[in-house]
Amino acid sequence: MDFYKYQAAGNDFVLVTSLENRADISTDEVIRLCDRRYGIGADGLIILEGSMDYDFAMRFFNNDGSGGMMCGNGGRCIVDLAGRTGIPASGKDGGWIFEAPDGIHRGRIVSSQGRRSTVILSMNDITSVEPVELPETDGQDSKAWRMNTGTDHLVMFRDDLDSLDALKEGRRWRYDSRFAPKGVNVNFVQYSGQEEALRVRTYEKGVEYETLSCGTGIIASAVAAWMKGDRREKYTLRSTSDTFSVSFSHRSGIFSNVELTGPTELVFQATL
Repeated sequence: MDFYKYQAAGNDFVLVTSLENRADISTDEVIRLCDRRYGIGADGLIILEGSMDYDFAMRFFNNDGSGGMMCGNGGRCIVDLAGRTGIPASGKDGGWIFEAPDGIHRGRIVSSQGRRSTVILSMNDITSVEPVELPETDGQDSKAWRMNTGTDHLVMFRDDLDSLDALKEGRRWRYDSRFAPKGVNVNFVQYSGQEEALRVRTYEKGVEYETLSCGTGIIASAVAAWMKGDRREKYTLRSTSDTFSVSFSHRSGIFSNVELTGPTELVFQATL
């Protein structure tokens, strides 16, 4: 089996291609391949499969073997892999149209140099954003926002990201009874710098630690900023290791035309 190791702003994945047959990968195999000591090592595993109706299909698993959700960073990586492996693109803009667990997406390579690319990915509409009241705490807004941007997210604004214990606090909110039984990904957001960029730290369920970035969490953070009253055309967001941009339209409570732009890198490829 050929595999590709990708990272997108530090969020890393194992990608495998299975265009002719649907790859039969068990939960135990996903866990083994993603293990950082006994396997390849990754936050998640992605399978690029053939599609009857679109350019390809994407199947995503967290490194604990759970699946059934969308991954924004992984979606950008699979678009880059489609380009590198010669899969024809059917989009009028030169991009790919593909199936994912949450529906149909479009992705386009904006620029590429060597193993690094910048990829723009369209995401599905966000149809519900729910306010969540938080206890009064120093350094934390009293209102958070819950939404599904391909997977469930909770976004809270804080002014102490440098000193925050994201693992402890993320785990606390991920397992809060209000979000049971599925739980939520937890994003901590802080305004930073002259350009008012948003800094984001994310605790991801299914990975169960703080990842260096999360694409769907970046989108959720931009939407939460809009809900707070920050109404701009495009948001600049910084993860632990890189910068993203997010844009969308809003009408009648629905966020549409959602686009995520950010970096990808093919780290290496090999055969198992």
